[in-house]
Amino acid sequence: MSDNFQAFLKLNPSQYRNQYILMIDKKVVAKGKDIVSMLKSVQKKYPHKVPLIAKIPEKSVLVL
Repeated sequence: MSDNFQAFLKLNPSQYRNQYILMIDKKVVAKGKDIVSMLKSVQKKYPHKVPLIAKIPEKSVLVL
C-alpha cells in the first residue's frame, strides 16, 4: 500500500465532502470540484510526482 493511500485512509472525510482531492507526499495539495484545472496546477508545481486522486462522496452514498 502506498504512503499516499495510507494517509488518505486517515483523512477526516467531512471536510472534503463532494470534492476531489489530490495528495502528494502524504499531504492534500489540492481540493475542489474541477479536477482538470486542479490536476494541471499540481502537475506544474510537482512535475515529477504522481498524485493520488480521490473523490470524497456525499455522506449518504449507497455503494452496491
